[in-house]
Amino acid sequence: MGELIHEILMFLTKLGGWGVMLGLMIEVIPSEIVLAYAGFLVQRGDLNFFEAVLFGTVGGVVAQIFVYWVGRYGGRPVLERYGKYILIRKHHIDVAENWFNKYGTGVIFTARFIPVVRHAISVPAGLARMPLSRFTLLTTLAVIPWSILFVWLGKSVGENWEHVDEKAAPYVMPFIWVSVGLTVLYVAYKVFMAKRSKKSGQGHGYVGEKHTAEKLQTLGSEYKVLNGRHVKARTGAQEIDHLIVGPNGIFHIETKNWEGRIRFTDKGAERGDGHQEDPTALLYRHEYVLKELLRGNKLNADVVGILCFSNPHCELNGSAPAFVTVKLDGLVQAIQSHKSKHALSSEEVRTIVKLLQDHSTPSQSA
Repeated sequence: MGELIHEILMFLTKLGGWGVMLGLMIEVIPSEIVLAYAGFLVQRGDLNFFEAVLFGTVGGVVAQIFVYWVGRYGGRPVLERYGKYILIRKHHIDVAENWFNKYGTGVIFTARFIPVVRHAISVPAGLARMPLSRFTLLTTLAVIPWSILFVWLGKSVGENWEHVDEKAAPYVMPFIWVSVGLTVLYVAYKVFMAKRSKKSGQGHGYVGEKHTAEKLQTLGSEYKVLNGRHVKARTGAQEIDHLIVGPNGIFHIETKNWEGRIRFTDKGAERGDGHQEDPTALLYRHEYVLKELLRGNKLNADVVGILCFSNPHCELNGSAPAFVTVKLDGLVQAIQSHKSKHALSSEEVRTIVKLLQDHSTPSQSA
């Protein structure tokens, strides 16, 4: 394998900047080596610094989009079997899944600078169907400084670009520590916002959840409802407001008791008072945990996320990406009208309900 990589590297070096981009896209050779070669081309005068960073950024982002798509459409089994060919192993996927499950979509940026995690973090993003636009933006913002660093290092070492690791060590550690610091700040912000939301009456166990639970009682007998569950999977646990299992899939509901005008933007939901929040981040984590339980027990079912606004004095403008966005009076219809790709028999519904019950406990506020 080492000889093959060396041969590929020698072939790519003949293509100049396009070779840099291609080398990063196919993810066979460590990105640091390819970017260092780009720096060598700058030192030799074959590329200017901007072109080298541009080629490196485009190649690096496309490579991660490829991994994202494999995760989204091929799933974990495909990556466990073939991931070693793009330098991603089972342990890397395990760590990345754990990070993504705990910290949500924002970790896509900070994890790019952490060894072991940075390549594999695209896997759970694809599995959770994170919006491609958001994934691409966060990935690009992280790849740019990484590309700049190693192009500059490659330029500095010149013909010794293949041994850039020795010169890179003193510079990589600050990147890692800054990333860890940003991750800590990101998690602290999430905890703060969750507490603030709960204090203002928008969290678990408040009037919005109670009204939603009452509305769900009007579903037909073919649907089974679990309200306020703390669901545990192999890599983490999530508090889910409401879970419904029926012949057309599994529905996980996040309830918000907001009032006033609510407008959806690329950054999340913007309320009439100017306050912004991304309520879909929880839905991505909920969906990931549920899909992990299904995969672990070899079950197949649609998993549908619903963002339900229970306050009658709210007005919705737009919708959340990847999830159903609905007011309380339209919740039952949204569930019943979902067209399933994997219809469930009565026995399958009972099996999934038991699975969820066995892997969850009532929320403290339920």
